[in-house]
Amino acid sequence: MRHFMVLLAGLAVMVMTGCGSLNPFPQHVYSMPPSKRTSSLPKTYDQKTRPYTVMGRTYYPLKTAAGYDEVGNASWYGKDFHGKKTANGYIYNMYGVSAAHKTLPLGTQVRVTNLENNRSVVLVVNDRGPFVRGRILDLSYGAAKELGTVEKGVVRVRITAVGSRPVTRTTSKASGAMKFYHVRVGAFGDRSNAERALRRLVEQGFDDANITTITRDGRILHIVQAGSFLNRDKAESVLESLKDAFPTSYIIS
Repeated sequence: MRHFMVLLAGLAVMVMTGCGSLNPFPQHVYSMPPSKRTSSLPKTYDQKTRPYTVMGRTYYPLKTAAGYDEVGNASWYGKDFHGKKTANGYIYNMYGVSAAHKTLPLGTQVRVTNLENNRSVVLVVNDRGPFVRGRILDLSYGAAKELGTVEKGVVRVRITAVGSRPVTRTTSKASGAMKFYHVRVGAFGDRSNAERALRRLVEQGFDDANITTITRDGRILHIVQAGSFLNRDKAESVLESLKDAFPTSYIIS
């Protein structure tokens, strides 16, 4: 009997020792089966259409700007953001021609028309905003000046998507005292000719190329510009490279 009790006690010790090596909690705790859990992992978004949150509200940019055409109010933004990074990494230049939109893919090329004077400009969306109720577009100061909206501040515009460009980054710092040299390739009475010239410039790598529509002596002109440069030598170099394709190119500051 004594031998039996000793044997029983030993067996109990072995069982307790074995249990002591077991973790009473599983190593991984899932709120749902692992097979279904993978579907809740964060998605990988394209940089141009990545969702973002401002003032507690999350915005989901459009996957494509194809067919986009909208009428609404546009404002402009300037000194408070001048020299700071835009949503796609560009350094915001208030004197350049660009715009901010809440949901168009970054890099979208749009034609913006001031419905009050019919002036228009082709530019690239490279920032997010405006986050003010009742406004659909924030123009750079330069774009607002081209459209004649600086004094009024907020105007009715039409935004039409005309293409897209790759999202690139730059690290150069802008300054309010900077002087820009603008390289223009020509003024066209026919809009289609201006857009053809713009496409050629973009294909040659001039990502800041744009079209500005003005009225001069009662005639509508579409001015095509290769870009704006801080350095006169750089502008001269660009002008020289354009001479074969655009012999009437010139610099204006």
